[in-house]
Amino acid sequence: MRKVLCAFVLAAMLVGPTMAARAWAAALPITGADPVAVITTPDDWKHGKVERGLEIKTPDEEIYIWFELVPPDQIAALQKEHDAYFAKEGVKFTSATETVAQEVNGRPWSFTEMLATSPDGPSIVRYLGINPKVASGKIIMMTYWASHEGHKKHDGAIKTMLNSIAFK
Repeated sequence: MRKVLCAFVLAAMLVGPTMAARAWAAALPITGADPVAVITTPDDWKHGKVERGLEIKTPDEEIYIWFELVPPDQIAALQKEHDAYFAKEGVKFTSATETVAQEVNGRPWSFTEMLATSPDGPSIVRYLGINPKVASGKIIMMTYWASHEGHKKHDGAIKTMLNSIAFK
């Protein structure tokens, strides 16, 4: 049942309603060194480069998102880096769903959601793996960290942003 629920959540996240009234920035490369995909963000959202890709924050800093391109054998190391960051921020994981694999627009995606608490209250952490089908075999790993309030407030923009991913 949990697997079906996760697949439904992923599908809704990708094909749900959009926020047409918001101003959207130009497409940003998800990764600078190996630009396998671009994503469009709202104009007022902050973004910057990180070692393996792109970091995006909502203006109210209720949601942080990282898109990073990594070889499959480095996903565990990336996870350790994120675990250390979350521990430093006081995030404690309380439960997780099973990982669900699904094909989206002809590319394999995997989705895991973890419920957590932080010093500011309940949080959601999502890990999304996207296979861009590139010769290097690298995977786009998206890490999403949001407060429950931020998740509700920015849900439409997140859906629109994920739908905007264009692969090169």
